Amino acid sequence: MIKAGQIFDISITIKEGMVSFPGDTVPEIERIKEIEKVGYNLSKMQVSVHVGTHADAPTHFVEDGKYIDEIKPERFMGETQVIEIENNNEITKAELEDKEIKSDKLLFKTINSEYLKEDTFNENFVYMTYQAAEYLVKKGVKLIGIDYLTIESLDNKDFAVHKLLLGNDVIILEAVNLANIKPGLYNLLAFPLKLQNCEASPIRALLTK
Repeated sequence: MIKAGQIFDISITIKEGMVSFPGDTVPEIERIKEIEKVGYNLSKMQVSVHVGTHADAPTHFVEDGKYIDEIKPERFMGETQVIEIENNNEITKAELEDKEIKSDKLLFKTINSEYLKEDTFNENFVYMTYQAAEYLVKKGVKLIGIDYLTIESLDNKDFAVHKLLLGNDVIILEAVNLANIKPGLYNLLAFPLKLQNCEASPIRALLTK
């Protein structure tokens, strides 16, 4: 039973060996100073800005689109609806038409949340079709989250879904872990780092009731 004031962490942990998108930078984290030697711990890391749970800004695919630091913080917070998708292949317009959309921020819970527990990339992830994305744009949705490393089918080589959403100023959250989240309305807090001239950023995404 969900109690008032509960906080749900829907981020995945950034660590060495974690699942990453094919061809992306695999996280490397190294301790370079240690307490027993110099009196303090200090670590460095090498990661992609798309590591783990992250937000895509328009400039990821849109020429002259906004960078991640140019997006107002309020775009990453507020009432958000979690919608569970029964189709284990794709998020379709037909299924969305059967859902009651109650917010302009949507997170889609699929079988993908189970795939996030795996250490290797699962090519059978649930993705969003172009028709579904187009439907949500027409509904006025301004933020869409999905529970895998990309919202786009691997077969879609022209990145049509990303271009459609980002071109219409729809923020994309990827790799949100919704395994323990029930469908319904929540409050979202998912702030990106203030990275200059970057098309994405890792986020610590939380839902509250």
